[in-house]
Amino acid sequence: MQDFEAHLAFEKRLSGETQRAYLADLQIYRNWLLPYPEKNPWSIEPIRDFIQSLTDMGAAPASLARYLSAIRSYCRFLVDSGTLPSDPTSSIRTPRQQRYRPDTLSRDDMARLYDLLKQEVAQARPLAQRDACLIDLLYGMGLRVSEAVGLTLDHVRLEEGVALIEGKGGKQRQVPLGSLVIRTLRDYAGGERVGLQPKENVILLNRFGRRLSRVGAWKILQGLCARAQITLHSPHAFRHAFATHLIEGGADLRAVQEMLGHADISTTQIYTHLDQAYLREVHQTFHPRNRS
Repeated sequence: MQDFEAHLAFEKRLSGETQRAYLADLQIYRNWLLPYPEKNPWSIEPIRDFIQSLTDMGAAPASLARYLSAIRSYCRFLVDSGTLPSDPTSSIRTPRQQRYRPDTLSRDDMARLYDLLKQEVAQARPLAQRDACLIDLLYGMGLRVSEAVGLTLDHVRLEEGVALIEGKGGKQRQVPLGSLVIRTLRDYAGGERVGLQPKENVILLNRFGRRLSRVGAWKILQGLCARAQITLHSPHAFRHAFATHLIEGGADLRAVQEMLGHADISTTQIYTHLDQAYLREVHQTFHPRNRS
């Protein structure tokens, strides 16, 4: 199993969290097999029986797909290493999942939030510039929270208007910086951040001058949204809003895919879930049959 773990880390370049999830799912499968020592664990019948047992216990399609993905990855690793003659999971279909509809924030939500941030920066509320910077990294650039709290100064080129982002699996991408985002970053980096006496090179710092944690970022977001009277279910809502508002504004799906760092464009397509009222408004505004 150590060889497989190294394969996930260095060849597949999966994140540590994904590696641990794969190994944990494989261990659950191996534990399920303990009462059946006569079964070959890497053959089609026990794998199908395992998935069926999870189904009978009420496991969601997403969970079934995750377990099957872990087992399939290990079987393919065994095939590539010459231990298995063929992949037993090749004929097992991945369970169908319901289409994911991400939580997002409306344009009005973001306008209220930016009004609050402008007011709090003007009133010199402690760390208000840092909080404005956090929002611009998430909504203005579409970063994941882990990417935002890990972003360093040397990966941001304000003069060129671009930032180098290291995403999942160590994959890098360039994300453009809008003029307002550049202004927020410049004001914070040359002002409030200096006063925090930085101990690290990351952009977002806590009050002790050290890297802001993901939990710390989440608490900041909850506080900001509460003060702006906005319902926030997840920090990912800002990234979802970034993508949704770009696509609603007419941005090319491939360009949004690049900015988000999605390997597969089908992942980006979830952001085409425009509500019916918006679609009716677009149709009535732009379609020639709605013009008098």
